Amino acid sequence: MENYEMCCPLTVNTTRVCGENPIDTALEIYKIAFSDMEPNAVILVNKNQVFDGIAATPLVHFPINAPILFTDGNKINKEVLAEIKKLDHESHMGIQVILVGNICKEVKEDLEHMGICTHHITGCNHYETACEVLKARHMFENILIMSGEDYSEGIASTYWAAHHGDPILFVKKNTIPRCTLEAIKKHGDVNLYIVGSTNTVSKEVENALERLDCVNNVKRISGDSPYSIAVNFAAYKDCKTEFGWGRNYKDGHAFTFGTLNYPMEIIAGVAFAHMGKHTPLLLIKKDCIPQIVEKYIKAVKFLPKEMPKPPFMHGFILGDVEQISYCTQIEVNKLLSIDHHIMEVEMKKMMKKMEEEHEMDHKHHEDHGLIHYFMKVMMSKMDMDMEDMEHMNHMCHKDHEEDMHHCMMEEHENMHHLMTNHHHHKNSNKLKGCHKDMKHHC
Repeated sequence: MENYEMCCPLTVNTTRVCGENPIDTALEIYKIAFSDMEPNAVILVNKNQVFDGIAATPLVHFPINAPILFTDGNKINKEVLAEIKKLDHESHMGIQVILVGNICKEVKEDLEHMGICTHHITGCNHYETACEVLKARHMFENILIMSGEDYSEGIASTYWAAHHGDPILFVKKNTIPRCTLEAIKKHGDVNLYIVGSTNTVSKEVENALERLDCVNNVKRISGDSPYSIAVNFAAYKDCKTEFGWGRNYKDGHAFTFGTLNYPMEIIAGVAFAHMGKHTPLLLIKKDCIPQIVEKYIKAVKFLPKEMPKPPFMHGFILGDVEQISYCTQIEVNKLLSIDHHIMEVEMKKMMKKMEEEHEMDHKHHEDHGLIHYFMKVMMSKMDMDMEDMEHMNHMCHKDHEEDMHHCMMEEHENMHHLMTNHHHHKNSNKLKGCHKDMKHHC
């Protein structure tokens, strides 16, 4: 990728993973997630088949322990092939590559001609492919149910499937495909979790599933939008079955951030739910963070009462700046950061100390009042409310970067000068001018 640093920037609290296409992005995710561990196999999916990719995600979990990589359906990318050739021949049950879904037989034949052992899991359509994947999973008590017509509301299921190994089955909005019904009945004694609103999986389908004798219970994780459903899934926990992430408490949580316009990158990113920080998926847009996502992160964010120390929060961002803008990445970084909170805590401590000193020495009352004013100005500038977050988008345009940096540096120097030389009132007007100019850029 040309100008990789510009297309795939990093921040202190985020790791962005990029590629020129889903095949390359999946390879980069694989190299990060399995950097210190060799997988037992590779799962190969057609990059144009979203539902096949979704169905394949339970295979990522142990004992298979494999990343999802992509092919164009007719041939294997040479970089993907190079990674496959590195696999130990003593892999999962002797199988090095598990092909899932709509991939032409020539791909399988080419791999086998190179001495690579393969196994193809597929059906006549993605509904049947999901049922075949379920058969490959042996130890599970829960099945995820989502729409096989619209992936947007159910795609968050993939991260739990990779994390826990629970299979995913597809339904239509108002009907249950025969293979899905048979797979549930054959397995038996199972808990069903519908992921999506009645816009994608109707109440009639839910009622039909509840009437099955082999089903223990049917529960739904819903919301007003795909963004709220992903948030609700991240927070959801069924205490009776231990199903769900249960990320509904303050701690140093990690998440993976993706956009609905690029579902294959989201699917490849399930490796981060399986390995490393074990992240749920949160959905964002290219140029903004939905309010429900921002509110959720703030609710579970751990805020220390002293200088920074673990636990810390982190975010994986899937795609380059054309998929998720740098401005949005900065907003994510700030949401995850505890630095602004720590600065506020320290400033409050300083204000308290100065107020105590003021009570002991009344003759400096006038000077102290000026200092107190500037301290409040500094604290207000660190306030991370929604209005400031929205304004920050405009500061990220390339045409303004140089002016913004110059203004911020000048403001910092002026602020320091004001705090140490507060009796020079002429600096106050200069500080206000720069602050006003920054607001203009925002």
